[in-house]
Amino acid sequence: MKQLFFLSALCLSILFQSQAQTVSKINFDAIKTAITSSKSKMYYPTLLKRYHANDPKLTVDEYKHLYYGWTFQSGYNPYKPNDQSDALNEMLLYERFPEIISTGKKLLATDPFNLDVMYLMHMAHGELNQQVESKKWLVKFEGLMAAIKASGNGRSKETAVVLNAPRDEYMFLTVVGLRQKGRPQLVDNAYDLVTLQTPNKLNLTELYFNIQKAVAKKR
Repeated sequence: MKQLFFLSALCLSILFQSQAQTVSKINFDAIKTAITSSKSKMYYPTLLKRYHANDPKLTVDEYKHLYYGWTFQSGYNPYKPNDQSDALNEMLLYERFPEIISTGKKLLATDPFNLDVMYLMHMAHGELNQQVESKKWLVKFEGLMAAIKASGNGRSKETAVVLNAPRDEYMFLTVVGLRQKGRPQLVDNAYDLVTLQTPNKLNLTELYFNIQKAVAKKR
């Protein structure tokens, strides 16, 4: 099974940027205002329609509004159990790629920013030599990852990487070439502090994730 656990070189090039980059803070109030105004270019129904249509012209800023704007939608459920997780793992193990695609479509219909499933869709189409479809999923995956990367560098609570759900931590760490050591520590009921295996390419021993939206939803 070729390239089963590899992330594309393009995706990695987006995420392995200089740590000296300017960190973009996520202003949820501003995002909410933008996505709820029908006169805004970030109006959520319009953005989501473009997203589902695989619009290749979506910008990182638009992906930012899509990803973080999802927290204001009725379908947002950061702790939604994935009862298909074991089934997907079995499909992956036995290379049942058509089943991954059909199952993934059903999951993403109600959970459109599930990064794990999105990457499986990219990979499964690729394994079936359906390169056009594979590329569509990769473009969306990379766009969302670029938006998440721009939210912070994770070196402190003030510059934490902002996530909609704790489940996205693993995929983010995988993409940037980091491995978790032990369980995350919840800090101030708003951050997950992840201890990292060392040495690593980014010379980090720990990384902060801001998961306050998910924590608030859980209450």
